[in-house]
Amino acid sequence: MNDQQHRVADCPHRELTVGWALHALESAEESPVAAHMPDCSICTATAVETEQVGATLGLSVPIAIPSAELEQRVLRVTGDRWVAPVVRSASGTRRARRITMTSWLRTRRAGRGRWPWSW
Repeated sequence: MNDQQHRVADCPHRELTVGWALHALESAEESPVAAHMPDCSICTATAVETEQVGATLGLSVPIAIPSAELEQRVLRVTGDRWVAPVVRSASGTRRARRITMTSWLRTRRAGRGRWPWSW
């Protein structure tokens, strides 16, 4: 099927193309769409437009920086919940290594700003 044979509204794969571009299709739906796209410039354009819109969605929301009070509350609640398993050292003795969420966050934040996700 080429572009002369169908209009945008007539392409049976157009709606699935949006799902394909968003990686939201089951594998059974994905294969026919992927096979159809090289022959249909309409679906190819739809996929490109969908990917471009998806890429800009994260930029449409203002960045909110959580308060210091919120950070302290989160660290208080999660501080000692992550504990690493007991490991054997090179000498064969067993020792427990305790890594808390608080210490992990502090290491992750080092040199990156206030929050671990601040790039």
